[in-house]
Amino acid sequence: MDSEVLLKDSFAYAQEALVGKWTRWAIFIVLALPFSLIQFVFDPKKISDGMKMGWDAIPWGRIVILFFLGIVLSFFISGYMVRIYRGVKPAPDFIGWTDLFIDGIKLAIVWFLWILPFLIVLLTGVAIAVIMYLSAPAAGPNIGMLLLVLLLILVALVLLVSVLLLGIIGAVRFARTGSVREGIRISAIVATIRTMGWLSYILALVIFAVTAIIYGIVTSVLSLIPYIGWVLVLIIAPFFSIFCARYFTLVYDQGVAQTVQPEAAV
Repeated sequence: MDSEVLLKDSFAYAQEALVGKWTRWAIFIVLALPFSLIQFVFDPKKISDGMKMGWDAIPWGRIVILFFLGIVLSFFISGYMVRIYRGVKPAPDFIGWTDLFIDGIKLAIVWFLWILPFLIVLLTGVAIAVIMYLSAPAAGPNIGMLLLVLLLILVALVLLVSVLLLGIIGAVRFARTGSVREGIRISAIVATIRTMGWLSYILALVIFAVTAIIYGIVTSVLSLIPYIGWVLVLIIAPFFSIFCARYFTLVYDQGVAQTVQPEAAV
C-alpha cells in the first residue's frame, strides 16, 4: 500500500471537488453552520464568574434548536461521504437529497452499532466509579469494585481500538453494499483487512492520524484569529472531510478487490 499515492490522490480528489465548485463548497458550509453558531448564542463570562455556573443564563432553547438542526443537516454531509465511499470519481454533486439524507442516517446507525458496546462498558465503569465515590466515606474503599472499574476501563480501551480498526472499513463496506448489516459484519471486514495486510492497514491509519493531527493544529491556530477564525475553520473543514472519505475509500479498495475472488471461482 503506497501511502504517498493515497495522500496525493485524496488531496487531489478534494481539491477537484471544491476548487472552482463554489456552489458545492457553499452547500457544505451552510450544512455545517448550525454547530458553528452555537458558540455565539451565549456569553461564557455571563454564565460563569469563575466560582459557580449560572445555569439560568444559558439559552437552552436556542442551543437545542441549533444542535437539532445541526444533527439533521449533518446527515446530508454524511450521505455525501457515503457517495464518495462508493468510489464515485470525480466527486459527486449535491443531488438526490432524499437519498443523501437516508444514506446519512444509515451511516450514523452503522457507527452507532459499532460504538455501542464501547459506550455500554464505559458507562458501566463510570456508574460503578460514582457509586464507589459516594459510598467510600462510609464503607471505605472497595478493592473488588476498584479492580472491576480498572478491568472495565481496559475492556473499553480494547473496544475503542476495535471500533477504530474495524468501523472505518465497515463504513465503506456499508456504502458499497447498501446494507447496514454488512457494515458491521466482522468476518467480512477482517477478511478485507487481511487481504491488504494488517501491518499495511495500521500504517495507513497511522499516517492518516498524523495528517489529522496536523489539520487539528492548523484549525486550532486559525480559530484563535479574532472575528474571522471560526469562518476560516468552517471554510476548510469540507476539504478535510472529503479528503478523509477519499482516503478511506482508497484504503478499502486495497483489500476488497481480491476478497470476493475465491468465492466467485467456486
